[in-house]
Amino acid sequence: MADGVTENRSLKPDTLAASVAILLVANMVQRSIGFGRGILYCRWLSPEELGTWEMAYSFLLLAAPIIVLGLPGSFGRYLERFRLRGQLRTFLTRATVWTATLATVGMACIVWNASFFSQLVFGRPDATSLVLLVACSLMTVILHHYLEAVFSALRKFSIVSTMHFIQSISFAAISLTLLWVWKFSAASVVVGYGAACLLSVSVTLAWKGPAVLEAAEPDDGVSHREFWPPLLRFAFWVWVTNLCCHLFGVVDRYMLLHVSGLKSAAALTLVGHYHASRIVPVLFLSVATLLAGAVTPYLSHDWEVGDRENVSLRLNGVLKVTAFALLAGGVAVLWISPLIFHVAFGGRYDQGLAVLPWTLTYCAWYSLLLVAQNFLWCAEKTRLAVVPLVAGLMVNVPMDLALIPTWGLWGAVVGTTCATGVALAVLYWINRQADMRLDRGMLLLTIAPAALCLGPVGATTMLLIVAWLMPFSHTLVTQAERDIVARLLDQLRTRWRSYWLSPTEPAEQAHAIE
Repeated sequence: MADGVTENRSLKPDTLAASVAILLVANMVQRSIGFGRGILYCRWLSPEELGTWEMAYSFLLLAAPIIVLGLPGSFGRYLERFRLRGQLRTFLTRATVWTATLATVGMACIVWNASFFSQLVFGRPDATSLVLLVACSLMTVILHHYLEAVFSALRKFSIVSTMHFIQSISFAAISLTLLWVWKFSAASVVVGYGAACLLSVSVTLAWKGPAVLEAAEPDDGVSHREFWPPLLRFAFWVWVTNLCCHLFGVVDRYMLLHVSGLKSAAALTLVGHYHASRIVPVLFLSVATLLAGAVTPYLSHDWEVGDRENVSLRLNGVLKVTAFALLAGGVAVLWISPLIFHVAFGGRYDQGLAVLPWTLTYCAWYSLLLVAQNFLWCAEKTRLAVVPLVAGLMVNVPMDLALIPTWGLWGAVVGTTCATGVALAVLYWINRQADMRLDRGMLLLTIAPAALCLGPVGATTMLLIVAWLMPFSHTLVTQAERDIVARLLDQLRTRWRSYWLSPTEPAEQAHAIE
């Protein structure tokens, strides 16, 4: 025991490098499964039913964090503080009661006003049975997000990745089975999603629940007056940020549904085309969301020990790697997209293929925004994280109102792309005002994904230019970052040679290798 904290080996935090590696490997497998699932959805569901599922899914993502008032979003920042004080059990107990109470109240409100939510989400008042299924699924989604937040804050990203892996596998298996044996409709997918979240939660609790209880030893507690104010201040702004964030993410689809001037079926069909264009780009967003959650506890640790410079250094490096990876991934998607849409999707979503370059661009920028917000979380200036999203909404909504009635789907995508670029620029400016050092190379790499709008040739040209410059440019890659890479490579070489070293070789050789 040290500083009031008992070390629990089963919950020993993963290192940052291990966490990122685990997340990337797990997500490659998980997202491959998700992509295959999306292909079958596009082939088995009509564009209208696909659009209905997209609206249901958007509502689940919007409602889950809003209903619990953002509290799980504060775990990455504050759980470590209470754990170090030996007050983990108090933290988890109060947070669990809070989350369960609000989730129950939120579900009851949706069920009670099913007709209203049917009109809001699906553009017609008669889809109340589907709204009830959505409400039931929402409970399991909230519970899944809660456990994910707990284990992320404990820096156990191997567990978080396992949760997502189980959820992804079971979602594909359950939803596709229901589509085949029950009915080809969005209802089957909604039920499958909720059931998958419940299964993932059940397995995780059975597997690691006892370890969490062991780590959360009985403590002397902390007064509510000391416990809640900092947590709720942070959580409130996380809640506002989540509201703006998810509104920013779904407003274009709601505008397509409600201001396009089309009937519900035709508008949902457009949303279905939009969903098809987002199947691959959203994979980027999901990876960025997990990466942002993985980085938060490590940046928070550096901040708490007073190493503010390292927070900027780490975050700049993560943003650079993320921007380059998004550009490279976007180029690959653009080249294979005709095959995906014409063969895998059965040639049913040509409008989605047309807007794909713009969809890739704004998803890349939004991914960077999710990661860059970490600096404001660490600085406990969460209220400022709302400003970029509000700025983006102030651009998005007027552009959608002006463009969607005339341009349809193109109007929604162009408006969202411009709004995302504005939001990211505003966030970088705010981070700088909060004393984050903005690396010029990071800013240049942030701009690079705009080339995706030019199509495969233009985007490939940009990728080749950046890849050619990076080994030589001290602007794109600083000397400090080169030193970090050199140390990592040296450690990898040492471990590799040590691994292959025969146990019969002299100890002197082992010491020499070390």
